[in-house]
Amino acid sequence: MKIILSKCIGFCSGVNRCVRLTEQLLKKHSRVYAIGQLLHNDQEMNRLKKLGLITVDNPGEIKDNSCAIIRTHGIEKSFLKKIKESNKEIIDGTCPIVKKNQRLAIEYSQKRYNIIIYGDIKHPEIKALLSYINPDVKTVIINSEEEAQKININRDSKIILIAQTTKELKKYKTIAKILKQKFNNLCVLDTICKETITRENCVKDISKSVNVVIIVGGKNSANTKKLVNIAESKVEKIFHINNVSELPLNQISTRDTIGIASGASTPIWLVEDVVKKLKSCKNLR
Repeated sequence: MKIILSKCIGFCSGVNRCVRLTEQLLKKHSRVYAIGQLLHNDQEMNRLKKLGLITVDNPGEIKDNSCAIIRTHGIEKSFLKKIKESNKEIIDGTCPIVKKNQRLAIEYSQKRYNIIIYGDIKHPEIKALLSYINPDVKTVIINSEEEAQKININRDSKIILIAQTTKELKKYKTIAKILKQKFNNLCVLDTICKETITRENCVKDISKSVNVVIIVGGKNSANTKKLVNIAESKVEKIFHINNVSELPLNQISTRDTIGIASGASTPIWLVEDVVKKLKSCKNLR
């Protein structure tokens, strides 16, 4: 068996920053609260929970004399306002790229640009982003080329196109091309995270040299699912696992060449566990 690791494994810089900030806070405070999951990885969230992190659904659940950290995806403007009004300490763990998108949404919507968002309406990043847009402008969320074709906005109005930071660049460019043909004053913003693009390219590269790909990462992680889709288009045998316990050893052979990659919110120790397990297996077919 041969194992090839992707050049991009472990946390991206935005997730790493948020996790390090949380660890620092947990050393200073007995209680640290997060509104929603800090990141889309259950194993890492469980590790932080054991250190004292408490996850809640709304600001009203945050106890007095405690500290709150904002998750990597950001939180809704109304939630942030409530925390500030309660005079609790707030540390912003929002990914800097996500934060930049929020500032762009504020800037352009104040200038009365209509906004088209390429993203998943259920994703926390998009929920937060929507809360920063001036309600006086028209906002449309799309997730496919077909939905782009159906947008009904005055073709001469000022419009910006913005993408969820973890979306696929190729599809974003296709959607931008469609919309440029529909609208006369479309401004396409460069909002997809460069690190996610690099991570995708790494999966494409290792897929050329292997017959099995294992993607380690949360099943609810958008960027991890995107890596799975890329691998599926390149390699016949692809496994998406949360952790080493889900490793399908009965479907792996000593004759396989295995590529291993991970999502941006997957801690490196989860990947190391998978590699260690594969190397220690003696009874593979």
